[in-house]
Amino acid sequence: MLQFAKVLVFLLGIASFSFAGTGPVSVYGALKACTIEGKGRICGSGLYANTAVQVKGISLGWSNTGWESAAFFNANTVNALVDGWKSEVIRVPIGYAENNGYKTDPSNLTRVKAAIEAALAKDVYVIIDWHSHNADNELTPATTFFEDMIQTYGADNDRIIYEIYNEPKSIQWATVKTYADNIIGKIRAKGANNLILVGTPEWSARPNQADGNYLSDPNVAYVFHFYAAYHKMDGGGGQGNLTYSQGIKKVLDAGKPIFVSEYGTVMNSGNGSHDAASTNAWYKFMDDNGISSCAWQVSYKDETSALFVTSFKDNLSTRPIEDFTKDNNLKESGKFILAMLKQNATTTPWLNSPLLPSSSSSSEEAPSSSSSSEDETPIVLPQIVHSNALNSVNNGVNLQVVSGASLKVFDLKGNMVRSLKFTRGSYIVSLGDLPKGLYIVKVQFGSQKEILRVPIR
Repeated sequence: MLQFAKVLVFLLGIASFSFAGTGPVSVYGALKACTIEGKGRICGSGLYANTAVQVKGISLGWSNTGWESAAFFNANTVNALVDGWKSEVIRVPIGYAENNGYKTDPSNLTRVKAAIEAALAKDVYVIIDWHSHNADNELTPATTFFEDMIQTYGADNDRIIYEIYNEPKSIQWATVKTYADNIIGKIRAKGANNLILVGTPEWSARPNQADGNYLSDPNVAYVFHFYAAYHKMDGGGGQGNLTYSQGIKKVLDAGKPIFVSEYGTVMNSGNGSHDAASTNAWYKFMDDNGISSCAWQVSYKDETSALFVTSFKDNLSTRPIEDFTKDNNLKESGKFILAMLKQNATTTPWLNSPLLPSSSSSSEEAPSSSSSSEDETPIVLPQIVHSNALNSVNNGVNLQVVSGASLKVFDLKGNMVRSLKFTRGSYIVSLGDLPKGLYIVKVQFGSQKEILRVPIR
């Protein structure tokens, strides 16, 4: 049975976890490189610290001024990709040295920030991508860019992933590693411990070339890119090379994660026919190995890798979100990827997590057998509290209630183990009688919902 101490709790900057707009980040937390049963994986944080997490989404195209993809760097497009396409991660590339890139046109940065901020507001993951094929020769501007991102969005922003090298060309891994060691050091020096993605040789098709010489930073994932009509899962072998799938497994077996930050269903040129069979084979492989991915690219460019038809280019910052999912506005590849993401949204774990304020059922509303009638008895204090709040204390929570609240506690399997109601007052709610482990405390104050992850030691 729960025990209550009736005290006035003064909040001195203790953070609560509020769900203004809930997405995967509020459930999984910051993504981290991890090893699960000897295999390289991406895990979440908190409740998901030792659980493999897979997210699927979309990559915007080049930010370069006047390019067909640049028009999509706006909040309306990002909202459409999250709400309509069900993207859990948005990749935001900044072009640098290419024509009208950031090197010569600062408006690239304005566009990139607009897209980043829109994605942050949707509570999805954002990959900030130095979209270069020659980043090893661009250490100084790339460093300045990432330091600006950290200064702008904070060093501890759970939503952000940094991709420091898009696609190295046919250069040695040692060259990429030297660049990566340098820029990762700069990022970490600014206090940012975010997951970092590192491109690999041959346009990020050979992550296994890092084998035996991996980066020392523990929170790194190695990038693989595929274009399904060209990169067959069991292709790429011969002349001493592993096949593409073998190369990925080599890295995973070493306990290092892979992240597919870019893929297409067509040829590596960006053209050619849509290859559904090969793409589906890659989808199964990624699902089987917990590999996250972003599809390329949000653009109306006249090539088959672009998701939208060439006529879909006007009023992109204002047109209805449903326009972004209409068949007549999508190329074959776009329709295929949209269908996959919508299907993923029906099964993705975060949408079925008890962390979500929207996850409710008749079984949730009933107290579990471990509750008692005393647990449900409102406890009234005359003290007037000026704000609603939920904060962690040792083996329990502080709870301040203005007019009424319901509190539910879930174990790691999503089973509700406590259900309580409160009228106005201030309480310390002890959970110390529960078995040791991590629990989720979910409280509803009227229309406001808050959650905490509470460890019981």
